Amino acid sequence: MSDLDVQTVEVTSVDKEHHQMETIAKMAAQILSKHYPNHWWMIGWAPGAVLVIKLGGADAQYGYTVDAGKAASISELEHAIMYGGGELLERLNLPRGAWNGEEFNANYQGVLQ
Repeated sequence: MSDLDVQTVEVTSVDKEHHQMETIAKMAAQILSKHYPNHWWMIGWAPGAVLVIKLGGADAQYGYTVDAGKAASISELEHAIMYGGGELLERLNLPRGAWNGEEFNANYQGVLQ
């Protein structure tokens, strides 16, 4: 998974949760890019160890959250991330799997026209 282009924004925070969540967000980007390639995944986080998954090209109000703090193991967290990405694709009526590069179908709510 090291050949993926995972980019982050530089922040000068020394907050422990911030550093942990940045690491988890990078992991999430790698997991989603592996299972659902070529999609423009946007990963962020909110206070309380909540991971926020969004899809570029879709309406910014649509997303999926994962409570990273409640995961009992790394494998449970990885599964929740993969599930969240797939669920978001399905809610936007997009097929799971690789994006073929075509424009999103603008005939349903949630996709920018």
